[in-house]
Amino acid sequence: MEHPFLPLFLDLRGKACLLVGSGDELLRKGNLLLDGGALLRLVSPREMVSSWPQQHQQRITWIGTTFQPHHLDGVWLVVSTHASHPINQDIRREAERRGIFVNVVDQPEFCSAIWPAMIARPPVCVAIATSGTGPALSGWLGNRIAAQLPDDLGDLARWFARWRKRIAPEFDSLEQRGRFWKDLFSRGLLDRFLAGDRSGAEAMIRDSVSECKKSHDETA
Repeated sequence: MEHPFLPLFLDLRGKACLLVGSGDELLRKGNLLLDGGALLRLVSPREMVSSWPQQHQQRITWIGTTFQPHHLDGVWLVVSTHASHPINQDIRREAERRGIFVNVVDQPEFCSAIWPAMIARPPVCVAIATSGTGPALSGWLGNRIAAQLPDDLGDLARWFARWRKRIAPEFDSLEQRGRFWKDLFSRGLLDRFLAGDRSGAEAMIRDSVSECKKSHDETA
């Protein structure tokens, strides 16, 4: 059995992340970290800093070309795109001693964190991982799943969030709210929204809330 990894989504806003390496993969990982609000500490050729847009450079600090243990001071996450096994082994050893998670591109033996393939329909994000056994397989799976997801999934999520907040006070417990939405989903609420019938979907919610209130009053 492959070693299991616990899937989590991290809030890195304002948190220092160390990025080690060079090349296109360094830029790609750096862009994703910056999009997540991280502050980048960069161990790379110095000219790599200018590869990012000016508005991002204020959140990037170049600290050297060669990894040193003190580069991990105050860091939450380390990402290495370096090809050198000895360097990545040193990064993993020092990071583990300090309790810092490490992702090393295409070298799962040094990873304590796996970078998944991602499908983004903000605010929805779907992540796919294969426990480091094959990034190409994760990417293939991501493409297959993405083809099945609606383009307006983000609109659906924002609409649902507004209604979820709006009707939350109508229920006494998380379990009741969960059953309420599960029932509506089973009756096609989301399909109706995605088909363009937003008013019909909202009528379903209002009618269901009324039915729940009536049922509660009759049993009170």
